[in-house]
Amino acid sequence: MLMKADILRKLEELLGSDDVMAIRQQVRDLRESYNQLTRDDERAQREAWDAETHEENEDFNYITSPEDERFEALLDDFRERVKEHKARVAAEQQANLAAKTALLDRLETLVKEEEHVKKAFESLNEIEEQWKTIGDVPSEAHRELQERHQRLRDDFFYHINIYKELLEYDLSINLKKKEELIELARGLSAIEDLKELEMLARSYQKQWLEIGPSPRENYKEIGDLFFGLIRDAFGRIQAHYDALRETHAENLEKKRALVNQVTEIVSLEITNHGTWMKKTEEVLELQNQWKETGYAPKPESEEVWKAFREACDLFFERKNLFYKARKEENKKVQQVKEQLIERANELKDRTDWKKATEALLKLQEEWKAAGSAGQAEERKLWTRFRAACDHFFTAKKAFFSGMDDRHEANKQEKEGIITEVEGFELTGDRAVDVETLRGFQTRWNSIGHVPKQDMKPLSERFFTALDSKWDALKANKVERAVNNYKDRLVNLKEGGEKDLNRERRLLRDKIDRLKQRVLQYETNLNFFTGPGAEEMKKGVERKIRTANDEIEEIKQKLKLFDQV
Repeated sequence: MLMKADILRKLEELLGSDDVMAIRQQVRDLRESYNQLTRDDERAQREAWDAETHEENEDFNYITSPEDERFEALLDDFRERVKEHKARVAAEQQANLAAKTALLDRLETLVKEEEHVKKAFESLNEIEEQWKTIGDVPSEAHRELQERHQRLRDDFFYHINIYKELLEYDLSINLKKKEELIELARGLSAIEDLKELEMLARSYQKQWLEIGPSPRENYKEIGDLFFGLIRDAFGRIQAHYDALRETHAENLEKKRALVNQVTEIVSLEITNHGTWMKKTEEVLELQNQWKETGYAPKPESEEVWKAFREACDLFFERKNLFYKARKEENKKVQQVKEQLIERANELKDRTDWKKATEALLKLQEEWKAAGSAGQAEERKLWTRFRAACDHFFTAKKAFFSGMDDRHEANKQEKEGIITEVEGFELTGDRAVDVETLRGFQTRWNSIGHVPKQDMKPLSERFFTALDSKWDALKANKVERAVNNYKDRLVNLKEGGEKDLNRERRLLRDKIDRLKQRVLQYETNLNFFTGPGAEEMKKGVERKIRTANDEIEEIKQKLKLFDQV
């Protein structure tokens, strides 16, 4: 199978030929082979890309071959040479038309003025020899030129009485040849291949014109018959080209529609990789449709091609600018992720598991939000970042894998404290007993977690035993509530700073509500008059005292937040 380099080499060899028209089909074949290789490359790249792991918002980007620019340059050179060749042919045909017209003018003068038979024939032969050496003329002038040539030849032979010099045998031979050509011309109606039809019709016409005169009595009759058959053939050919011109007009409209579609795509404000890929596929498909669309009339064809090419070029220029800017953005993202990797490495060896876990999870969220650093760097960066995260979470997992044993040890330690509290006898020294009971509470709070199923039963046993001692000591209710509240704060602390802040906010809100309630009670006292007013005042005053006691209790609880 040919590679791109092989195709380039063959194309360069072909372009060494001077006959550019002779290599047109070979160039087309090479171009199709090259385009197929390009499509295969793109498909292979996409399959390889799909087999890899990518970020969610990352899309495939086809990487062009270094030979593509050279290949397009060679094609442009070939197209320019074809254009120059056609221009030379057109100029040569115009020159040939002028030369043949000049010969016909000489022939017309010869017919009108020359009376010497020998000299006339010599001049005619000279004109005919020159006529044969002159090449093709523009197709639109060919028919009129040939008809004038034939008419003048006929006039020549008749006007100088050449038939008087010719033998009857020669005339009959010419007649027979013309009759044979007429039969061949009749067969043209059965030929469906228009190229073959045109070639034979012109060949028969040329042979007819070269035969010479036939008997005058049926000269016009057989001439009209033959040229009528030829005209029918050319009529079919002309109808075909008329239909082609209509098709060309339709093709022109199709091409203009393709220009409009590309222009519409170019006008879009595209801001992401996925849309660029989608619109690139659409533009490439429109280019394929352009290639499949047939010929269009000139010069409109050149004009619409120029507009289409400029629109496509503008699209790909804008695409290149987008990806250039994207590359710069990727560099910025790379810098951000380098910083995230550095921060992850700082966290990976920490053992304050909860805070460190929250910090690493936050870094992972920042990593996702940072975007992509580009396919080339993203995988390397992610490997380094993930290594730091994996290091931490592996250590965390190893730590917590021994948690059950530690929980069981904590359970046994708390059961020992419960046994101590239950066996504790008050000494009678209030200060000492209060300190001892607080010591039980402090030791209890300092012990870590116990198995979940044992947490509630142990707590109930401990606080039941402890409350009984406080009751025995006739401790102040507020003091007991505050001491018991320490355990709640310890549990809240394990849930994180967020839980502590929420608890603190709830207590402050409750103080505000209680103060508002006390203010309302105090206001209401001024409105109690008449019988029974004194009793109602006492009830409200009790509510005020209760609210103030609760406010004081909450204030003492708030002070505990600075101690946990």
